[in-house]
Amino acid sequence: MTIGLMAVWWLACLLWSATFLFIRVGLAEIPPFTLAWIRLAIALAVLTPVAIARAELRTLRAIDVCRVAAAGLALLGVNYALVFWGAQFIPSGLVAILQSGTPLIALGIACVAGYEQVTSRKLVTLTLGIAGVAVIFGSEAAAAGQPAIKGVVAVLAGSLCVASAYVSMKGYGNRIAPLALTTIQSAAAVVPLACVAFALEGSPSPVQWSLSTWVAITYLGLAASVLAFGLNYWLLARMDASAMLMMGVAEVPIAIVLGAVFLQERLPNGTFLGAACVLIAVVSSLLSRA
Repeated sequence: MTIGLMAVWWLACLLWSATFLFIRVGLAEIPPFTLAWIRLAIALAVLTPVAIARAELRTLRAIDVCRVAAAGLALLGVNYALVFWGAQFIPSGLVAILQSGTPLIALGIACVAGYEQVTSRKLVTLTLGIAGVAVIFGSEAAAAGQPAIKGVVAVLAGSLCVASAYVSMKGYGNRIAPLALTTIQSAAAVVPLACVAFALEGSPSPVQWSLSTWVAITYLGLAASVLAFGLNYWLLARMDASAMLMMGVAEVPIAIVLGAVFLQERLPNGTFLGAACVLIAVVSSLLSRA
């Protein structure tokens, strides 16, 4: 990997890592479902004109659009709803830890569905990951009680949605341009999210939002969506997928440090132990696929 590629890789990693911090900042004044759909709407406002100008949407078949949209509903709709809701109750660093386990969940789904051969290494990897999550559950329950458990369950359920979407799109998304893929998925998710938000949380009140909230919204919509996705696809065309997936592991310590510095978040020692188990299992899983 060249110095230039490494620099871009770390920039993308930093952009994704700070996402969890800005979700927590935004949630201070905006309800979770409202924050989620506004993030997608901002990203979509930038992505759609570019996708149209590049004519990447015109050549798609109806079946392609339907399948990508279905995956997008799980990936960006249900997942965002669960993660943003769950992030109200747990530290941003813990959200990053739980989201980093997505490759493990995808591995489990692929093995159960018969897409991947079950091996002793994969069984050990999955067992270690499950043990790590169990330790996190126990640690958070002892430290913060039932609200933390609700947050952990919601974020894990969001990771399950992401993993399911990835498995369902395996070998399919490569046939569609990344910009068109992201645009369709965002469009499929934003409308249901907005409907849920208006029904449960009412209309947003932008005039009442503070500067920090506006910064959070702008970051989530532009930096953590448009720019980060763009860098990811740029990198994916120039390096192995395994190197890209390792970004999820590197994001965790950065997210924990950002939460500690800017939000004074502190994680229990047991949570760090569980996180270590999860991250070791994720690295093992990614290396086995390299």
